[in-house]
Amino acid sequence: MSKPWHSIRTMIERTATAKGRAVSGAFSIEGTRLHERALRAGWWPTAVLVTKSVWQNPGEREAAVLQQLARHHIPCHPIPDAEMDTLTQGRRLGGLIGLVPLPAPLDLAEWLAANAAPTLLVAVEVVDPGNVGGMLRTAHALGADLFITVGGSDPFHPRAVRTSMGSLFKLPVASTSLPDLFAALKTTPIQTVGTVAEGGVLLPQLKVGTGGTAVFMGSEYWGLPDELPARLDQRVTIPMTPGIDSFSVNAAAAIVLYELRRQK
Repeated sequence: MSKPWHSIRTMIERTATAKGRAVSGAFSIEGTRLHERALRAGWWPTAVLVTKSVWQNPGEREAAVLQQLARHHIPCHPIPDAEMDTLTQGRRLGGLIGLVPLPAPLDLAEWLAANAAPTLLVAVEVVDPGNVGGMLRTAHALGADLFITVGGSDPFHPRAVRTSMGSLFKLPVASTSLPDLFAALKTTPIQTVGTVAEGGVLLPQLKVGTGGTAVFMGSEYWGLPDELPARLDQRVTIPMTPGIDSFSVNAAAAIVLYELRRQK
């Protein structure tokens, strides 16, 4: 006989892939901290699995999460610890894993019309979900107003969600294509800036406009697509120690966003 948690586990397993997330309309959050931050931000799971050890003897933080879930009538199901270890590949983040509905797609043109002089961080084909989550966290920490993903960049991949450390619940996220993004930006005074390893304006010399800035970061291996730099208002290069050809994409994003924040 199937146990109550079996179907939830199957749905959580599906959220490991982009196709599974699209079909199910949900993504997964793992661990006590992510549940705490999701609940504080009003992102309510539809169901949560809880290890039997936590179910029977929750710590103070886990108990508080379970109480909030109970007050909002969110189904919680105890699951054997060994089953949770399999589901989480041995990560020990607090004995909770939940299903959360994917948010409705953000209307980029509408958002831009309602937000004056924003700072945008655009991840273009950043394929490593850890980098995507790290960039989202960096964008949130350094005051960006919107995180935009293009192509293979996926902020709802389980690893991206974990790495974002809850910033996913605080910072608006939009997914789009480059043609649609440029069409939306065309109607705004937002300047577009892309990072290149060499040949760009040195970052300390970057002149930031008053209409807002969109910072484009390319893939970990190839950087920005070949055709993109020519479409940008400015290309910027971060000074580096001789013999070093690049920063990690998250480090580069942090440095550029810090400079934008410093100039405000």
